[in-house]
Amino acid sequence: MTRVVVFGASGVQGAAQVAVLARTGHHPVAVSRSPKPLEIDGRPIETFALDFNDGPALAKVLDGAEVIFLNLPSTSFQAAEPIVAATEAIARAASRSPTVRLVVFNTSMPVPEEKHGIKARDDRVDMRRILREAGPPVISIQPVAFLDNLLEGWAYPPIAERQTVVYCHKPDLEVSWICHHDLAQLMVAAMDRPDLAGRNIPVGGPDTVRLEQLAEKLSRGWDRPMAYENQTVDDFCDKISVAMRARAGIDADRVVSQMHKAYTFYNESPDKPFKVDMAPVLKELPVTLTPVEEWARRTKHRLPPPKTMTTTMTTTTTTG
Repeated sequence: MTRVVVFGASGVQGAAQVAVLARTGHHPVAVSRSPKPLEIDGRPIETFALDFNDGPALAKVLDGAEVIFLNLPSTSFQAAEPIVAATEAIARAASRSPTVRLVVFNTSMPVPEEKHGIKARDDRVDMRRILREAGPPVISIQPVAFLDNLLEGWAYPPIAERQTVVYCHKPDLEVSWICHHDLAQLMVAAMDRPDLAGRNIPVGGPDTVRLEQLAEKLSRGWDRPMAYENQTVDDFCDKISVAMRARAGIDADRVVSQMHKAYTFYNESPDKPFKVDMAPVLKELPVTLTPVEEWARRTKHRLPPPKTMTTTMTTTTTTG
């Protein structure tokens, strides 16, 4: 049984990691600012309240830990400085720990080897560097688009209200969608591969599909007809702009500009950052990945009852 400290455990990605760790016989410690009592399959899970500025508390939570699973907030919608400072604090505490042997860093997004001028990704490059320079060995696990995002945020309303998957992906963009559970499985598998330290490993799911194909698989898994819309970058950013301007403390112009740059890159980059060949990854991290249709069957209960309607598959051309 390995004692694993999961930073960011109250988020959906961290919560999935805690669950997989518990169900595979490990001892997760769920760390967040304000943790709530937690059980997995009737088993109480150890929790820990932590402010990253509290050095003694960081040392205490790492006492006896062998592995850190690190999840950090995105800097797309909030200031980077406190999150980078938290990364530095965790790296220092881990370097002083006599027991921590490995950090598995979940970047939560595709991250390049070098900076490309897209702030959220560039911040992740800095965090990854900080961890490697100051802390114990690090494996960087770098997922692409999350299936689970379809059931939250701006993607969910058109699915729930008009049975349409709306995403800012051009018609021929191929995406290796991954679910939070599979990311967690890959991170758990990485715990036993210290030889992978220093590696940056892009990961996706078993299905690499265009948005049209995604809608077809979701239709079968959710047992309802699903339409799709290939939202343009300009239209996506116009809608995001409205939402951002309604939030206090947000530099809406900066956020929208960065989102436009990021989604243009994702759609147009010859490097195809959303497409991952998982065959070589699975040779090193052998787990069973979840196909889109199976994920949809598992999440069907989270959707409202299907509406009786005739849906038409539509596309628009991505611009930007």
